[in-house]
Amino acid sequence: MQKDRGEIEMVSSAAKETTGLTLSLCKAFDILSCFTPETPALRVTDITKRVDMTQSNVSRLVATMTAYGYLEKDEDSGYYQLGKQIITLSSIALNHSELRKQALPELFLLEQQFGVGANLAVLYDDSMYYLAHVDSRTSPRMYTMVGYSNPLHCTAIGKVLLAAMTNDEIMDIIGRKGMKAYTYNTITSPEVLMEQIDRCRRLGYSTEYGEHALGSACVAAPIRDRTGKVIAGLSLSGKFRGSSIQEHEEEVSSIAMESAALISNKLGCL
Repeated sequence: MQKDRGEIEMVSSAAKETTGLTLSLCKAFDILSCFTPETPALRVTDITKRVDMTQSNVSRLVATMTAYGYLEKDEDSGYYQLGKQIITLSSIALNHSELRKQALPELFLLEQQFGVGANLAVLYDDSMYYLAHVDSRTSPRMYTMVGYSNPLHCTAIGKVLLAAMTNDEIMDIIGRKGMKAYTYNTITSPEVLMEQIDRCRRLGYSTEYGEHALGSACVAAPIRDRTGKVIAGLSLSGKFRGSSIQEHEEEVSSIAMESAALISNKLGCL
């Protein structure tokens, strides 16, 4: 079950009250969390600035994590990056995901039939995280990478995930994350966002046209588990029948909703 941010912080806080080996483990997790798509390589001094530890403690833990394959060091530059053991564990997690297993064939089929890019993403830590992506053969590469995150307020899948929440939950996320403007089309008003959320709830799908990146066009629909709860979003992006998805919104949205429903059925949602 997906934990919300509050639950994660409570678990983290309780764990950090312990001592000895458990505390060292918590600190190691803190170090791993320093590595992000924006900061994939860091020096010991960089890590020290991001965690509540002395540089000597960071150096000791980083050396241990490197020895066990969780970090790798570039000897020439002194920078560390995530190691092969992380890649191995990530691969195991992805391949074991029932959601991804059921969705991936449908994503490939969508690309083959319609030439669109197809994406699968879930909610985590107030953002959307990609579990799968199939590139379109007919459109420029969108550089969507599995494991990367994007904001909720300016992405089609993000709006689908928000639409499954209560209005109070949505406003709480806006309060924590803000509404950063990525382009001049980005929605930065909570009132306008709620209008789009209401539209998504009414129609069963959401859209994003140049809000997160200029020239982008995306339509998304929700995926549900056997209880009917929204657990993910499926989106289509790129060109459709040789022109922008925006020009074919009605047809593309029907395809997205039908595909999302098929995946939901595979997961036991009737």
